Amino acid sequence: MTTLILEKHGISLEYDTDVLVIREAEMPPRTIPLSRIDKVVCLHNTALSTQLLGQLHQRGIDFIVLNSRYTDHCVALYADTHGNCLRRAAQYTLQLDNKERLPLAKSLCHHKLQQSLRVLDAQQPGRLQSQLQMAQESVRNCQDEQQLRGLEGSAQRALFQHWRQQLDPKWGFERRERRPPPDPVNGLLSLTYTLVHHEAIRQCKQYGLDSTLGIYHRMAYGRHSLACDLMEPTRPIIEQWLVQLLDTDLLTQRHFTKGKPGCYLGKEGRLLFYPQLETQMALIRRKLAANARWMVQQLDHGLTQGQYTLSEASAYELN
Repeated sequence: MTTLILEKHGISLEYDTDVLVIREAEMPPRTIPLSRIDKVVCLHNTALSTQLLGQLHQRGIDFIVLNSRYTDHCVALYADTHGNCLRRAAQYTLQLDNKERLPLAKSLCHHKLQQSLRVLDAQQPGRLQSQLQMAQESVRNCQDEQQLRGLEGSAQRALFQHWRQQLDPKWGFERRERRPPPDPVNGLLSLTYTLVHHEAIRQCKQYGLDSTLGIYHRMAYGRHSLACDLMEPTRPIIEQWLVQLLDTDLLTQRHFTKGKPGCYLGKEGRLLFYPQLETQMALIRRKLAANARWMVQQLDHGLTQGQYTLSEASAYELN
């Protein structure tokens, strides 16, 4: 299964007997079997038929309109066909109980720190590893959500400083800045995280979860907080991959457009970048799905046992 990313202006999409038909002026129509697609992403103005939309939904294929400059303008139609309303009701109940939610949030942050240590193994930066290991121990003993967020945020800032040291100074990366991204590294991070975020929402819906009800990220208007939660343990993996990608010279400064607002990957660069990202996304999808399954296990256990507390033995079982 793969993601179909459509870059061109003025194309139209139609459905015809198990295939997606792509029509473009003065070009012969192209067809792609729908059985090979799990997501369609459009970056520019595209016409499509309602018949195609119905087929995409019926087959569990997401349709996303992506705006890399203004993420608030993105639109997504997810194939939300899971009917487990009891699982979502358990999420709503959990939102009201800080005591029961904290062990889950601690497990998630502990797992993210463990992933950070794994990606650092080959490079062996001893001081940073020690800092992350101390953060893990502090997470275990953490007593409230505010303290937990402070520990996770401090560890993330330290990891970004490590990535800054690994990157060639020509990329101009100093710190993580989102809106707008001031340099190519931040631009790539924002683009990648936007696509991963949509995949995280998709995984939530596939497993019958409400993507807006998080355990570490709290409820906020318009935010898919649980999708943000599922993403957290994948961030060190994505960051390491981007640092390694920029070290290959596949992308250069000329592939980015700088101005107002911010720095973004241009069309030529995107044509080089997306195939690399799709290869990496195979791993990220597996990680997100594993995180979603873990969340389901905790909720379903709470439904059968009448509570949500994790035992010490099971508190850090994310893989």
